[in-house]
Amino acid sequence: MKKYLFVFFALILFGCAKEKTPDEVFQEAKEKFQAAEQVSFKQAMLVENPAMGEVDTFLYQMTLQKNPNRYFEYNYIGKDRDSELSYLNDVLYLINHKDSTVTIHSEENQAEFENRANTNMYLVFSPVNLFKKSPWIYKQDTAINGKTHLNFYWIEMDTVISEKKIYLENHMFINPANLTVNLVLRRLYHNGKRSQLIENVFEEYEFSEIKDSLSIHPPKGYLSKIDGQTDKETSKILVNGEIAPDFELKDLNGNTVKLSDFRGKKVLLDFSMINCGWCKIALEEFSKPDFEFATDMVPLYVNPVDPKEKMEKYVSRVTVPFPVLIDAKSVGEAYGVSGYPTFFLIDESGKIENVEVGYSDELMMKLNKGR
Repeated sequence: MKKYLFVFFALILFGCAKEKTPDEVFQEAKEKFQAAEQVSFKQAMLVENPAMGEVDTFLYQMTLQKNPNRYFEYNYIGKDRDSELSYLNDVLYLINHKDSTVTIHSEENQAEFENRANTNMYLVFSPVNLFKKSPWIYKQDTAINGKTHLNFYWIEMDTVISEKKIYLENHMFINPANLTVNLVLRRLYHNGKRSQLIENVFEEYEFSEIKDSLSIHPPKGYLSKIDGQTDKETSKILVNGEIAPDFELKDLNGNTVKLSDFRGKKVLLDFSMINCGWCKIALEEFSKPDFEFATDMVPLYVNPVDPKEKMEKYVSRVTVPFPVLIDAKSVGEAYGVSGYPTFFLIDESGKIENVEVGYSDELMMKLNKGR
């Protein structure tokens, strides 16, 4: 008898459990995304091209990690087949696999930098970003792959431009069973007729309370450069056999260093910048205990990009085992340097003996006389 009473009361208890309202589901899903220290997922974006009668497909991977940046409250790395966009500790990187470059975006134009950092294609449809928009309004339940989802919509635009009525509506489909966003739709209408549909499918979510170390890893040989360089700054690079332009620069201690003072010795000019992964790897190689330059070689670190204050902070954390020359923008222009690292080996008479654009193991082995 007791057994049947227990079952009876259990049925009453669970049968009377209050079902969550759509607003409660939305709020719990929002809290799940916002509470996680790190969120990663895969995304398939299908973009309708009505004029061509075609649909373009883009495949992305995204990892976001909470971080108090100036323009977006997450560090993130977004990847597709041809490129990677990363915002790490207020530095914005674009890795282009087609031309083997890493572009570091400058904050000189603050408005443009901010726009790139928080409204790029990787973030526009990211649930982490979309949950910040409002108001989202519950519309209806629907089934996706046989599972119930709650459809919420947000009207992003409803206006008239040049006598054309523009209406832009976003839909976010939340699975109440696991509180994840599995589908986001953007529907654009011109004068009541659909102009474009963008569909985003999300899968393989990972939520973590532990932060991994996010960093970019461009393949070997990729060059780092600053966006917005002028034609003057990206002039033709000097080649073997040319006379190395003389220069006079200050090191971090205020000492004057003049290239022509080293006649009779070989000089290695390591043109580098702070936010350059392969520049740092080269420095790590130079700093190894078994690395030794030839006795007749003078290595110099030349930075045409970063100001003295940043270089002082950098060398307090990263070992640069030879003199650091600063305020070298005009020197970089004279040598035609447009990507980092770039190495110039200058012979005893002041002529350029070898030019290496980008990092290479072969160059490190050639310069290391300790092996």
